[in-house]
Amino acid sequence: MADAEDDVTETPICVQEETCADDDDNLEADDISVAENDAETDDIASTTQQNAESFKIVAAIDFGTTFSGYAYSFADECDKIYTNKNWGQTQGFLLHKTPTCLLLRPDGEFEAFGFEAVSKYNDLTEEEADDYYYFDRFKMKLFDNKDLHSDILLEDAKGKQQPAVDVFAKSLYYMKEHLLRAMKTNLGLDPDPLSIRWVLTVPAIWDENSKQFMREAAHRGGLIDTLYSNQLVIALEPEAASLYCRTLPVSTFTSTGDDAQKPSFESGTKYLVVDAGGGTIDIVAHKVRKDGRIRELFRATGGAWGGTMIDNQFLNLLNKIFGEDFMLAFQNEFPKDFVELLQDFEIKKRGECESIRVSLPYNFCNYKHLGRPVQECIKQFAAQAEAEIKFSSGKLVMSAAVVNELFQDALVQINDHLQSLMKKTRLKDVRYIFLVGGFAESSRLQRAIKDEFSSESVSVLIPEEASLAVVRGAVAFGRDPSSICQRICRFTYGVGSYLPFEEGVHRPDLKVESDGMALCKSILQIWAEAGEVIGHNEIWKETYTPIITNQKGIIFEFYKSSKRKVKYTDEEGVSKCGCLVVEMPDMTGDKSRSVDLEVIFGGTEIRVVGYDHTSNTTRETYIDFLAS
Repeated sequence: MADAEDDVTETPICVQEETCADDDDNLEADDISVAENDAETDDIASTTQQNAESFKIVAAIDFGTTFSGYAYSFADECDKIYTNKNWGQTQGFLLHKTPTCLLLRPDGEFEAFGFEAVSKYNDLTEEEADDYYYFDRFKMKLFDNKDLHSDILLEDAKGKQQPAVDVFAKSLYYMKEHLLRAMKTNLGLDPDPLSIRWVLTVPAIWDENSKQFMREAAHRGGLIDTLYSNQLVIALEPEAASLYCRTLPVSTFTSTGDDAQKPSFESGTKYLVVDAGGGTIDIVAHKVRKDGRIRELFRATGGAWGGTMIDNQFLNLLNKIFGEDFMLAFQNEFPKDFVELLQDFEIKKRGECESIRVSLPYNFCNYKHLGRPVQECIKQFAAQAEAEIKFSSGKLVMSAAVVNELFQDALVQINDHLQSLMKKTRLKDVRYIFLVGGFAESSRLQRAIKDEFSSESVSVLIPEEASLAVVRGAVAFGRDPSSICQRICRFTYGVGSYLPFEEGVHRPDLKVESDGMALCKSILQIWAEAGEVIGHNEIWKETYTPIITNQKGIIFEFYKSSKRKVKYTDEEGVSKCGCLVVEMPDMTGDKSRSVDLEVIFGGTEIRVVGYDHTSNTTRETYIDFLAS
């Protein structure tokens, strides 16, 4: 409703109701844009009230940097979790996950995902490959991207661009359809789409805008009909793994020490979950409460030290052996073979062998740059660097010492970070370190953490099928999001407000006049501070009333900061993260009308509800971090 929106954006400020506070707060209404239309907002209000118990199926998608998979369960047998364990069957694999690779046709339409995308891309001629779009490892584009928005573009293997949200949406659509086909083929089921609660996993260290981006992609990918439907739940990856580890029988854990304790989760137990994925290392610290639920001891930490860091070290090694010009020229001329080379290393590095034999594509073995054959480059580098590297039967053979060097930087950073955490007072009595994720299946990573941290008081434990711990735990989280009952607030959040101006208290440059009142603009009315413990579905509430005759609505502007003590919205490090428009069409009572603003915290997303008492109008949203 454009007219209604125009009326609201032109309406004056509103002052907080005097019965709620000593001072009158009000919200400024300058330069606001509304992301949702009225029809979608009405849908939000109805669908988000749907309870978890109303869903017959919970289906989780673990959308990883290098590999992706899914799991699901039914309400009448929620302890039984189904997964697909034959990914890549037609390509000669039987794996729990499929590569996170997407192939699009020249017109940008979907062609294939996963192993099929890799296979079809490799089967294209070089001329055909120039026209197709091939994307892999694109999830990391969302990590720590301060400029992330819904219109951002992604480059494919040849540098051609597509909208990032479409790349993610088409990938999620494929995963959804594959899961539904598996249900029909294996169980004879064709469920009602509205009976499924979808769960998407994201790293806990991701910013809120990345989570919002994934919700947008899920909406466009057909998982949900409305953007803010609670048919979709965002699960934090290490939290999901934590829930999964708690349900496992003792016998299913692999101990990394001969005398390591098997897990026990009685009240007061503290433990770390290290989710070692392809892109990031994600770490949470949890404590079991008396009621059996989990509280967070400090906010999630970690960094970009996942398996792809080893891949980057491998590429650096290739640059040293063959030269950067050689590798760049080969990648540009034979992008399919370049992808095949990296895929083979990705699989080989997860193996148990100390040395690694990486298959070099035919075109690589026969490629010459500046007249130097591949075999000569390898032999010369091995002699100069005194490295145990050789060429044998079309393979690059690296000794255990060389492979260890590829892993070294990542392992040092992971262990250093864990050491800093273990020194914290709250974690001095940690009993377990659970190692999960695809990278957790690396014997080198397991050994590095065990050697550093395993002791009489601390056990390092790895569940069987560690790469599935997140997606299986995400199903449990979808059934009961309140199982993680307390979290540490990552940022300071609040709403922009006006207060009556006080000389010597407020900044003179923020003084404004409105209807004969001296006000201070740009006040940040704080909901929660960074580092504060927030309960699941904890509510911050305030009531506001108009100060202008015939005021037609209120626009609330939301802000965040990594600082704890914030007073004004224009301070350094404070950024706008969304808004909510609450219309007030019924003029009965005029300035005595009131609007409630409720902020629901403690979940993986922040929900905001505005309610106009006079017209019984409700507006509800999740904070839209992509529109700020």
